[in-house]
Amino acid sequence: MNLFTVLAVLVAVICCNSPCFGRDIIKGRNEHLLFSQVGSNLRYRRRVVAFTAWLSKTTTLGTNHAVVYNKLLLNKGNAYNVHTGRFTAPVRGLYLLSASIMASPRKQVALSMVRNGINFDALYGDSRNVNKYSSQSRSYTVMLQRGDLVWMRTFPGYEGQVLVGFSHALYNSFSGVLLNQF
Repeated sequence: MNLFTVLAVLVAVICCNSPCFGRDIIKGRNEHLLFSQVGSNLRYRRRVVAFTAWLSKTTTLGTNHAVVYNKLLLNKGNAYNVHTGRFTAPVRGLYLLSASIMASPRKQVALSMVRNGINFDALYGDSRNVNKYSSQSRSYTVMLQRGDLVWMRTFPGYEGQVLVGFSHALYNSFSGVLLNQF
């Protein structure tokens, strides 16, 4: 590293929360920092990956049915595929993934969050004994490798259950954001 690079990183770390930078600065081992001189301020940018998708149409779940959240609120980095329902990690890093489900009155529903074909947790909504909607949300901090696939699918034994879609609300949703690239 040359003296300019060392100085730029030190200034960035000291000033990362100041208004002149406007962004957090994280320097990982293999992260590619892009920088350019704009006036007297040195600006750093890192890759932004963030998505929020929701289900706008009612879906009956089949065996190992991948849920395709068909509406996007956000898809920075284009890592979520609205046609397959899968998120592909574009870089190795620490991600925060979240999902929410809602069961209709007098119904139940369960989904698994899946990474590379393996279930790693489940969400469950049960309204069988009440005449109200029931929901559950979960968030997970996970380390993903570049190319890892994450999606939601039917939890075994809940085939035939229904996920209710809403065109105006994110009751059944899937989100993710890159926290730190390594």
